[in-house]
Formats: sequence, structure tokens, C-alpha cells
Amino acid sequence: MLLVQYLNGLYKTVSVASFFPMFFNLVIPGIGVYLFVKGLMNMQTDKPINMGKALFFSLMMSLIMAATNIAAYQHIYYNKTEIIDDWRSLQFAAIEKNIDADASVLAVDKPKQKAMMKDNFNVKISPSSFGSFELMMCVSTSMVVALLVFVWNLKRNP
Repeated sequence: MLLVQYLNGLYKTVSVASFFPMFFNLVIPGIGVYLFVKGLMNMQTDKPINMGKALFFSLMMSLIMAATNIAAYQHIYYNKTEIIDDWRSLQFAAIEKNIDADASVLAVDKPKQKAMMKDNFNVKISPSSFGSFELMMCVSTSMVVALLVFVWNLKRNP
């Protein structure tokens, strides 16, 4: 979904089409973890699957999903630099516009504020920052879904 978002230029506008890749970036891993934990719980084994095993296996699954997204982003960042440069120029123009329109910032402080926000944006789009964000998002999503599925199935099948 990350490749779809960037390669199709969906980062350029705020629309319904640009919402879907971000939304499905959360939904698809959630469905995957749901089906995975549900399948684990339905397996006929000597010992029943406990919550620790379900969480551990969903953690492993989320690490694979995060690694895939991080690899896709690094591919775009290093090999498709025109996309990153275009995104950066769009965000820098938005920063300029917002700071110029902000009456609470003094005219003397506006260049410093713009430079600070541009530096922050450059840090946020670096592969290491994206990687840590993606890892946290995938792990937290999968842990929550795994807990919900485990508890829900445990209550349904005592």
C-alpha cells in the first residue's frame, strides 16, 4: 500500500483515494493478525495456545510486515528521489504558507520558524524515523488485535 501511495502520487492531494492506502496499511495487517491468531487457536495441538504464544507469534508477524513496509519506503527514498523531492517541495510550500498566514508568529521570527519546521520535516521523512514509526505502528496494531482476538475467542469457546 505504501508503494501504491507514493508511486501513484496519492501523497499530492488530500482525497478519498489518498486515504485508502493509509487506511488499508492498518486494516490489512489487522486482518492478517486476526486470521493468524484465530488459526492458531483452532489448531489441534497437545497443549492449547496461550496468550503468550499468540502475542509472540503476532509480534513475529508484525515484524515481518514492518520490515516489508520499511524496505518499500527505503526503495522509494533512495531509488525514486524525484518522488521524495516532489513531496518535500509540496510540504515546504505548505510550511511557508502556514507560517506566513499565522498572525501569532512575529515577522522577525518567521524565517527561523520556517527553517525549524523544514528541518523537522526532513528528520521525520528520513528512513530511520520512518522505520521506527512503522515498527511501532505495526507492533502496536498487531498486539492489540491479537489480544482482542484471543480474549474474544476464549469467551466464545470456554
